[in-house]
Amino acid sequence: MFARKPRLRKGLRFGREENMPSTKAVLIIGGSGFIGSHLALRLRDGYKVFATYFSNPLRIRGVTGIPLDVSNRNWVKRIVYSSKPDVVIYCAGNNSLEWAEYNARDTERLHTGGPATVSTISDILQPKFIYLSNAYVFDGNKGNYKEGDTVLPSSILGKTKVGGENFIRGKAFNHIIVRTSLLFGRGNGINTSLIDDLRMKFETGQRIELATDELHSFAPISAFTDFIVRLVDSGPRNKTVHYGGLTKLTPCEFARAFATRFGYDPALVFEKKTGPRDESMLVETQTFDYSLNSSFIVETLKVQPLLLEEGFDLFEKSLVTRL
Repeated sequence: MFARKPRLRKGLRFGREENMPSTKAVLIIGGSGFIGSHLALRLRDGYKVFATYFSNPLRIRGVTGIPLDVSNRNWVKRIVYSSKPDVVIYCAGNNSLEWAEYNARDTERLHTGGPATVSTISDILQPKFIYLSNAYVFDGNKGNYKEGDTVLPSSILGKTKVGGENFIRGKAFNHIIVRTSLLFGRGNGINTSLIDDLRMKFETGQRIELATDELHSFAPISAFTDFIVRLVDSGPRNKTVHYGGLTKLTPCEFARAFATRFGYDPALVFEKKTGPRDESMLVETQTFDYSLNSSFIVETLKVQPLLLEEGFDLFEKSLVTRL
């Protein structure tokens, strides 16, 4: 938590002024993270964007950065009432399985308590509330999960995501829950992404160890942010939707495919098992399939999921990014 309660200067307003043109306001909770910063970059040209951070401010031109501890209800209330968002996007929290297992209390605070607090306080303004969840809400036993499949998480991260989903689904006036597969792209300069780590290690010839017991339908962050823009403007109401790519592979296989595509040495990539899970649900040599079926958004929103090579093409185009 913050050493000191964050303060705004007396009289400071960061909401929309009365004389400004009517522009939809978007409040991104977790705007300094990997997903949040990409959303801020994508949304800033067409919307009034407010992006919160916990301890590491990320300065993005055209985006209002605001310090926030989601467990501080009074501060959440001040931010929500001042920014008057038309849309709230909740993407705060660490999505690492291993980090979640060793930081269970913070994981619950960020993925369950945080969205509950923000949603409860903001609901009086009736914004659209977009809660970002992930594939770890499932047990990984079958893969190709559809929105109506039974959730049965085997990790602390998955369990807290289910908690967040359940609260939003039961209490938020106008919401959409988006479960994503693993997303890839450049980091934001504060926190490195999987792609950043891979590039640095490949370029210095370091050994890379990644999981072989999980399958994911990897998707590029740039295509995902385009999808979120669709939801900000329209999209279904009070629904749960899935977003993932068309290519299903393990993180280890992903790294080798990345190496092959961008001229690195795939022999630097080695296999390892993932972090701890509920031991009662483990089977030796089991591969957990967390791939998501995106057919609902294909049919209703005409969104086209991408093959891995298409995602790599988008990543290559993103190597020059505005901040």
